[in-house]
Amino acid sequence: MKFYGTSAAEGIPNPFCSCSVCMNARHKRGPEIRRRSTFRINEQATIDLGADSFQEAIDFGDFTKLEHVLVSHTHEDHFNYMMMNVRNMAIERLNGPLHYYFTDRAYDIVDFYRQSRPIMKGMTSHLEEQGIIAFHKLEFNKPVIIAGMEVTPLRGNHRGNMGEDCANYLLKLENGKRIYYGVDTGWYFPETFQALENVTLDVLISECTFGLTSGRGTHPGGHLDAYSCMELFHTLFEQGTLHKGSQIYLTHINHFTSTHADLVEWFAQQDFPCSITVAYDGLSI
Repeated sequence: MKFYGTSAAEGIPNPFCSCSVCMNARHKRGPEIRRRSTFRINEQATIDLGADSFQEAIDFGDFTKLEHVLVSHTHEDHFNYMMMNVRNMAIERLNGPLHYYFTDRAYDIVDFYRQSRPIMKGMTSHLEEQGIIAFHKLEFNKPVIIAGMEVTPLRGNHRGNMGEDCANYLLKLENGKRIYYGVDTGWYFPETFQALENVTLDVLISECTFGLTSGRGTHPGGHLDAYSCMELFHTLFEQGTLHKGSQIYLTHINHFTSTHADLVEWFAQQDFPCSITVAYDGLSI
């Protein structure tokens, strides 16, 4: 598993921004550089194909064997629609379509692309007919088997372009390990905590969008920060979802207040029984 992109929508450095975090990233580079969100589960499957997925494929591994894209929600930094046509322009590619999975109202965007000729040059239906892409609708809290994994979308506290709740993904791998990808969510909904009550996680991948930004409250909506992350981790530990052997990775980080080094230092000082790693682009699990 590999983090292809670990930033929020603006990326770090934001190309238009001269804040201290962005200037630091331009100077130090390395893990301070963050591309938009994509998480490669394995060669066959990914969560999101973000706005920087073309460059990510060059830097971290191509998509020649990719078959399944679990879409978290319809914001452009997570769903880069042009990648559908990029696959169409491949001279040699896998037989069969690239499968896109949307949850709840996020699936409504499919008809938007089918009916809007200026988008994708009016080619969306053509790409479906030719077997280049295929669209599927998932239901929250209902597990399905995709690429040999049991995949269960749970509801995140974050709204996409179609008014949908973001899909966070509970994965049970073929080896039995359980991973939760909770990115683009504020404080979890009660139903999400309940769904995770009887689950023991090996890996939790959590957003930490606002980093060390203070004053957002312990239970913010939309996005988490370092302080609400720790509150969340304690809650999940108390209900048994996290345990001493669980590994936590932080991703989806913006440029508001914190460099990568700032976050690494702060989380290293926290008294918590699970290891917490601030992810960076190219980090493998």
